[in-house]
Amino acid sequence: MHSSRWVRAARSAFAAALLPLVLGACGGPPSVTATGERTVEIVSHEVSEGETLASIADDYYGDREAASFLAEVNGVPADADLAAGSVLDVPAGAADLARYGRRTEAKVHYNRGTMLAERGDLKKAEEEFKTALRIDPRFADAGYNLGVVLLMSGEASRSVAVLEQVVRVRRDDPAVLFALAKAYLDSGRAGDAAATLEQVLALDPSNEDALYLRGLALLEDDRTDDAVFHLDAYLRSHPNGVWAEQARRTLKDIADGD
Repeated sequence: MHSSRWVRAARSAFAAALLPLVLGACGGPPSVTATGERTVEIVSHEVSEGETLASIADDYYGDREAASFLAEVNGVPADADLAAGSVLDVPAGAADLARYGRRTEAKVHYNRGTMLAERGDLKKAEEEFKTALRIDPRFADAGYNLGVVLLMSGEASRSVAVLEQVVRVRRDDPAVLFALAKAYLDSGRAGDAAATLEQVLALDPSNEDALYLRGLALLEDDRTDDAVFHLDAYLRSHPNGVWAEQARRTLKDIADGD
């Protein structure tokens, strides 16, 4: 198998992207909610910075696809950019309100974990994300951040186990798939990493990090010809990209038989 030195050098340069969250506040028709439950309250939800219809739908209904329901209720496009401080009507049943209560409690630990991770206190951050998940096991963002923290801590196999669970509910999320691919690579599963990065690129063809890292994963998987083709493709599309110099050195090493 090829030396993994190219991969090790690249990994140190990839910054793990944590997903920050903040808490939102809450205060006719329709008669049922997105989950089919009878409406008991129309919540006036004040939008916090970074919130989307999908994230709000997930908080109340446990389903990001219910964003289209919230869009219809509020007379806005499904892909609307929500301004912080604006107010949405959220039809909620008893179970929806209970779900939102759990999510709100879990976010306290989630935000604390994000802050600790940014400070470099990965062990305490891990515990906060675990606590968030104990309170709200469906909190996919907490699972994602837990997986990233484990990866940053050198716990690649544990990271894989967590992120594979997150992918089951966020199968079309490039950020989650990219983190899983890095965890596969770090745990010696280069073939799985290459396949997962192919999924990332199908969803986000312009993802420069995924394009370059897939070339390294192919090389680590002893698919040298495929790796050369992929790294060449990277250089054609990103001749002055972040990884261009590393890609050229890797191709030269391959050509020289190193």
